[in-house]
Amino acid sequence: MIKFFRHIRKRLIGENRFSKYLLYAMGEIILVVFGILIALQINNWNTNRVQNKKEAIYIANIKRDLNEQLKTIESQIDYERNINKVASPIITNYKTNQSFKVDSLFTVSIGILTGRRTFVKNTPTYTELISSGNIDIISNNIIKDEIIKYYQELERVELVINKNNNLYTDAVFITEMIGLSEIQIKGEFDIPELTHFIQSESIPLVDLNEPILKEITKSQLKDPEKTLKFINSLNFRNFIAKLHLYLMNNQKKYTEQLLEKVESEY
Repeated sequence: MIKFFRHIRKRLIGENRFSKYLLYAMGEIILVVFGILIALQINNWNTNRVQNKKEAIYIANIKRDLNEQLKTIESQIDYERNINKVASPIITNYKTNQSFKVDSLFTVSIGILTGRRTFVKNTPTYTELISSGNIDIISNNIIKDEIIKYYQELERVELVINKNNNLYTDAVFITEMIGLSEIQIKGEFDIPELTHFIQSESIPLVDLNEPILKEITKSQLKDPEKTLKFINSLNFRNFIAKLHLYLMNNQKKYTEQLLEKVESEY
């Protein structure tokens, strides 16, 4: 093709037909420019196709992460709700009778309340988008902003829950309960596989449930100062569970709304 155009140029120059040559040269330039534009358009099309494919993969992974996050949130809701269910009767009974009914159910309940569940945010896709600088690959700016805001809030909620767990349940509540009540810990292992493992011959678990320890607990809780510590600690433990339940219910709604928006746009 190049030889063909070169031959035409030589012929026009040789025939001294300058005006026709000029027109030909302009046509050749236009043809070259047109070819470059086509090449650029094809390149842009290929780039957009690759970007769209990447975006589709990221969006699919975001949807997967949000669905997994919903499972984590629902599990946390069930756990915090159970803490309320265990703590509330003890508090209510104290308000009614100004005393505690110390029996096996009481000491098992205290064991359950000394537990806590770590809340874990599920952010592999979002973390990759941010760390790789690919967040702008999400072409819908509204959805992109919603995703960023969602994960920022999720990080805040995770921090609040886990700080409460560490700074209060672990550092304060357990410390107080160890000095005030017998604690049966069976309730914290309500998972068949874990129960079987702990109670296997290699790792035997001997729980307390001793009458003498219940008598000591009763004696402890007749002391006004210790009663005050106990009921305040228990009430605040219950409050924290309610706070976590509130945060989780809000985060569940937020997750469902974002998932619905993403699915409607993609």
